[in-house]
Amino acid sequence: MIIGIDLGTTYSLGATLNLDHQPVLLPDNSDKNVLYTPSILHINGNNAFVGQSVMHMLEQNPDLGVVRFFKRYLGDNKELHMDGMGDVWYPESIAALVLKKIKYDAEIYASNTVEGAVITIPAHFSDAQRKSVLHAAAMIDLPVLGLVEEPVAAAMHYGISNKAVEQNILVYDLGGGTFDSTVLSMSDRSFYVLSKDGLTDLGGKEFDEAIAGIIHEQFERSSGKALVFTGRKLQQLRVFSEEVKIELSCPGVQYVNRMCLLGDDNIEVFISRKEFERAITPYIDRTLKILKRCISSANLREEDIDVLLLVGGSSMVPFVQQHIKATIPKLADKIRFQDPMKAVVYGAAIYARMLSGKDQPGSIEMPSELKGVTGYNLAVRAVDTESGRTILDIIIPKNRPVPLKVKKTYYTAPNNGGKMRIELAQFIEEDDIKTMGVLNVGPLPSNEANYPIEITLEYTEDNVVVLQAYDPRSGRELEKTFGKEGMGATYLAAQKKLVQKAFINNVI
Repeated sequence: MIIGIDLGTTYSLGATLNLDHQPVLLPDNSDKNVLYTPSILHINGNNAFVGQSVMHMLEQNPDLGVVRFFKRYLGDNKELHMDGMGDVWYPESIAALVLKKIKYDAEIYASNTVEGAVITIPAHFSDAQRKSVLHAAAMIDLPVLGLVEEPVAAAMHYGISNKAVEQNILVYDLGGGTFDSTVLSMSDRSFYVLSKDGLTDLGGKEFDEAIAGIIHEQFERSSGKALVFTGRKLQQLRVFSEEVKIELSCPGVQYVNRMCLLGDDNIEVFISRKEFERAITPYIDRTLKILKRCISSANLREEDIDVLLLVGGSSMVPFVQQHIKATIPKLADKIRFQDPMKAVVYGAAIYARMLSGKDQPGSIEMPSELKGVTGYNLAVRAVDTESGRTILDIIIPKNRPVPLKVKKTYYTAPNNGGKMRIELAQFIEEDDIKTMGVLNVGPLPSNEANYPIEITLEYTEDNVVVLQAYDPRSGRELEKTFGKEGMGATYLAAQKKLVQKAFINNVI
C-alpha cells in the first residue's frame, strides 16, 4: 500500500488512491467517520493516545497533560515533554507517534502493510526540519519515498483534477500553524517550482489567539480582576476562541454574543466580525508581503499569475480572500479553491503513487516530472580576520533548481592542528539566519597553513543538504562530522526505542 501523509500543526491526515485511482482519506482505525487526526497527544506510560481520543479526554479532564504544536519545534533539538516515567520526548519522537498512528490507520483500512509513503512539509522548512521529519519516519521504520512541499502537493492535485496546462500557479497556503507561498509553472504534465517562501510562526493558531486576547480583555474589564489561568481555563478559552472564529467566518454572521465559561467564572462575550478582522489584519498583511516577494523571486509580475490557489483551513476565513482582493487587485479574479482542507494530502497520495512506479492502466495521469528549487541561501559563516566582522559566503543561493551540487575550496589557517572548522547557515533574509551546525574536517594529511580542502555541498530533490569533504591533492574523501549537539546517532536510537515501545491507544 502506498500512502500520502499530511503531517500538520493542528490536524494530520493520511490518504491513498482507491480502486478507481482517486485519492481518498484514510479513516481513524476505531471510528470510520473520523477522517482527521488532531495533532495532539497524551502519553501515559507505554500508552500513547493520539488525535480524537485525546480531544474526548480533554473534555472530561481539561487539566490533562497533552502535547500539541510539536511541528513548530521540529529541528530545534528541544525537550518537548517529560512523561510520568521520566522519559524525555523531543519533537521528532512526538511526530513519530503521529506517523505511527496514521500508518496503523492505513494498514487497518487496507488490510495491508504500508510499503511506501510521501510526507508533506512546509515549503520553507530548513534542512534541520526536513531531516527531523525523516528521522521521525525512521523511528517507526516507515519507508519514505520522498518529501513533498505542501503547496506543491496542493498545486499537483489542482492541476491534475482540472487538467490544467501551461499555467503559472501561485499557492497561498495558510494552515493551522504555518504559512507557505509557492509559484509553480505547469507545462503538459510537468510541474516546475519557480520560487517559494513562508513563515514558521503564523497560522490559524494566531487567529485563535487574537480572539482569545479580545475575550481576555473583556473578562478583566467586566470583572474588574485579573484572569488567572489554569489548565482548565486555557483549554476552555482555546476551544471557545476556535468556535468563535468559525462562527464569525459563516456567511451573514456579523457578531457573536454568548456566554463564555472560564473555570468558575461566566462572562458575556460580544465580538463583532469587524473587531475580529481588525485583530487578524496584521497577520494577513505579513502573508501578503511574503506572497508578493515570492512572485518577485520567480521573476514574474502579478499579471503573469494565472491561478491563485488558496489552501489550508485558515485560508477559508472570508476576510483572507477579501483582504487579498483589496490589497492585490490584479489577483482578485484568479482566486480558486480546490479541496482546501484535503488538497495537500491528496497531492501527497498522487505523488507517492508517482514515485512508487506502481501506476496502473486507466488511472489518473501522473506528472512526468516535478522539479523544485532551493528554499534557502546556503552559506558559510566566518569572521573576517582583518575587520573582525562576521561575513556570509553564499555557496548556493535560494530559488535555484534542485538537485544541485556545488564545490568550493577553503584553505587552512596557521596552527590549524590538522583540522578545519566550518560553520554552515541557511537564511532567506539576512535578519533571520538559521545555523545548521558546524562541519569539522580532519585529521588532515598535513598541518601546513593554506592546505586546500574541497567542500562539496548538495541540495537533494527533497532539499536536504548533503556534505562531503575532499583532499584535492589526493582526491580522497576526508573524515568529517556535522550537526548540532545532541542530534547524533545515540540520541536517535534512544528516541526510536521510546517510540517503538509506545502502544498507540486510540479508543474513542
